[in-house]
Amino acid sequence: MPTREEVAELLSVLDKNKDKKISVDELKTFLDSSNCKLDRNKIQTFINVHDKDKDGMLNLDELIDVLSE
Repeated sequence: MPTREEVAELLSVLDKNKDKKISVDELKTFLDSSNCKLDRNKIQTFINVHDKDKDGMLNLDELIDVLSE
């Protein structure tokens, strides 16, 4: 299981606008650049499943939960 610091570092890489959250577009950009082509709807569904505060994005605590499953 990754440490909180490791997940925070990942978040900082993915979080292009520095709002401390990962949006659908930020995750899609990262996945596309990693040659992992998922459509926007699948990414949105993934975020919706793990988005506890229902703001449409993943914050640090939500990302930790995802990576700890």
